[in-house]
This record gives sequence, C-alpha cells and structure tokens, in this order.
Amino acid sequence: MYGNNNLAGVGIIAILLTSIYTAILASLLMKTKERVDYIYHKERSNKNS
Repeated sequence: MYGNNNLAGVGIIAILLTSIYTAILASLLMKTKERVDYIYHKERSNKNS
C-alpha cells in the first residue's frame, strides 16, 4: 500500500515538473520568436528606407 502511494506521488510530481518545464520552454520560444520577428522587420524597414 505504502509503496504504491509513494509511486503515485512521484508520478504526480513528475507530471507537474514536466508541465512547468514545458510552459517555461514555450514562453522562452515565444520571446525568441518575437525578438526574431522584431529584428527581421527592423532590417526590412531599414532596407526599404
């Protein structure tokens, strides 16, 4: 009984950590994408003017 309960706790913690890690990675990816888009548009507007 105790071993099974412990395993469930580890599983829940693993799922939580994975969710948090995925959220952090997704937000970093979006920030990088925004930065790349900003630089790309800035370069294009510099070339046009």
